[in-house]
Amino acid sequence: MNLRAHKSKQLALDRCLQLLEEAQVRGQARIDGPLGALLRRHLERAGVIADHRLEGRRIDRVLDDVFALQAQLLGQAPENSRHHNGA
Repeated sequence: MNLRAHKSKQLALDRCLQLLEEAQVRGQARIDGPLGALLRRHLERAGVIADHRLEGRRIDRVLDDVFALQAQLLGQAPENSRHHNGA
């Protein structure tokens, strides 16, 4: 993957994190329709196709997933999280 494509994917994942964190600050615990649509658009820009609905999922779980995607993009093993270690 060239540097430009890599940077574009990273920026799209960063935007997903920002959207999710802003929703948490507003007190939102789950993804609603408008947030789901925005996330899906940015995930597609990052080259990720959501294989299931985002709407209704807990925001903290989706944050874990996006952090794991970032780690993969950076060539790192994802850190253990609530989602991945069953806690």
